[in-house]
Amino acid sequence: MTTYKIILFSYKLIVELNNLRDLTKRIRWLPCICIVSLSFLLSCHLKSQPDNIIVKIILPKNKTKSFLGKFVYLIDASKQAEIDSLLVTGDTILFNKKSNTSFVPFMVSVSKLDTFNGHAFFRPFGFSNPYFKKSFYCYFYVDKGITIIKPYFMDDNTIQSSISGSKQNVPYLKNIELKLPGNDSLNRQSIIDRNISIIKEYPYSVDILNQLFWYKEKFLTQDLKKQLTYFDDNLQKSQLFKDFADYFTISSVFDKSFPSSIKLEDKNGKYQEMGNKHSVYNLIVFWASWCGACRAEIPKLKNLYKKFGNKGLTITNISIDGEKKDWLTALAREKMPWKQLIAIDSTKTVIDINYNIKVVPKMYLFNNKNQLIGTSENNYISTKFIDSLISKEKAKMNDF
Repeated sequence: MTTYKIILFSYKLIVELNNLRDLTKRIRWLPCICIVSLSFLLSCHLKSQPDNIIVKIILPKNKTKSFLGKFVYLIDASKQAEIDSLLVTGDTILFNKKSNTSFVPFMVSVSKLDTFNGHAFFRPFGFSNPYFKKSFYCYFYVDKGITIIKPYFMDDNTIQSSISGSKQNVPYLKNIELKLPGNDSLNRQSIIDRNISIIKEYPYSVDILNQLFWYKEKFLTQDLKKQLTYFDDNLQKSQLFKDFADYFTISSVFDKSFPSSIKLEDKNGKYQEMGNKHSVYNLIVFWASWCGACRAEIPKLKNLYKKFGNKGLTITNISIDGEKKDWLTALAREKMPWKQLIAIDSTKTVIDINYNIKVVPKMYLFNNKNQLIGTSENNYISTKFIDSLISKEKAKMNDF
């Protein structure tokens, strides 16, 4: 129904209502007036904000009852942080968020709160991948406009699950992936050419641009710059393109340099340097409160600190938590007696530009000349590996 027709219909109803002398009949008409007015206001609201980010979840009728009175959450996938929450009152859940001029599509999930062994966690809704049979995804890209999700339920295969909305999800759900170059220089050019053909097909794709940033260290700088030229103007104006520019200035020392110029936030909101450039050894530990392997390493780190802490070893933990409150809760529980900082929002980007943090925990050990001795990404032997590195260096140094 157009806005004009809604106004006309509402006017006729009001005129008809005024002509009714019977109060009982007037009352019967009131719900109709309210519904029409509400529809009109909602229509105007959505049309006046075309750049809003809208996520609409449609629950099947036979599942709605189990969600009534409970909250559903919109979660930022990269930060694992809550964007918004809504109380379920019917079979339709509508998230409506404002965007800004610098908005770039990003990945989210819609989740409910669940528990496992007494621990609360966000359990995302799944949906059918329209490009692959019997394939189900939990994450998707949100963009300006509306994305509609009909969730998948494992216990009822008769429910039709689907996703519609942003074109950003097309290459993502099709599993379109860039290829990484190997050591063969002849093969390298064919790989770059193949990647460029993909970018030309999806020049708007944030997912493909994110892939390029994620594996930036795998490419020669000249190859990165060449591929970047084929993305559209909107992406070339985005913050991620600026991050590439920052990366190009430090690419020769990527994932190797001591972080002397990087300052991060401590638990009191003050910014401090990572590590201590005057220490005999600096151990930089990247972790997150939600990472089980990271939490399992903490007792071993305490033993390491007890063994070498009074002999010149400085430990700095860097959290990549998306929510500061989760980090603070973990600190209160773990009681680690060394420097604790968090890389969040813009400072997390600084870390991504300078370091190759694809898994946590990850540890970097630097000597007294701020030179990198070694790293460890193995979740099971990281502290043991670092211990062996320090012990070997200790044998070489008379003053350690």
